[in-house]
Amino acid sequence: MLAGGAVTLIFSFFAFVSIDFGVGKRTFSAWSTDANLFPLATWPAIFGLIVAGGTAAVLFGGVKLPENILGFTWTQWTFILSFASVVIMIGYLFANENKGFGYWLMLLGTLAYAAGALMEHMGIEPGGSSSVGQGPGSTPPSPF
Repeated sequence: MLAGGAVTLIFSFFAFVSIDFGVGKRTFSAWSTDANLFPLATWPAIFGLIVAGGTAAVLFGGVKLPENILGFTWTQWTFILSFASVVIMIGYLFANENKGFGYWLMLLGTLAYAAGALMEHMGIEPGGSSSVGQGPGSTPPSPF
């Protein structure tokens, strides 16, 4: 989630779309107001910053986040924000505009932190083990 959020934020400043005005092509970042991208195209970058920042604070800073934030746990918030980001980026995938380099890397970053949030929400450890359905006396699932 940390790397995906960072990639999404960094590449939001690169060419998100390329528009031909007849006199030449111009590229616009996700933060551009000239191509009507702001604020919708910036939400995945902002959500990526929140997810990556919160993850970094917990992992590296030893920060203990509140148990509930407006009725949701931190795990639920990361899942909600990452799901919304994926929906926004897939919506831009079907737009008629020419996608730039920044868009494609933002899409990959968004998918990365969404996958991490989904794994965290389901209780799957990055090493491949899962805490779902494993209680005392249960046998681990077969890899086949």
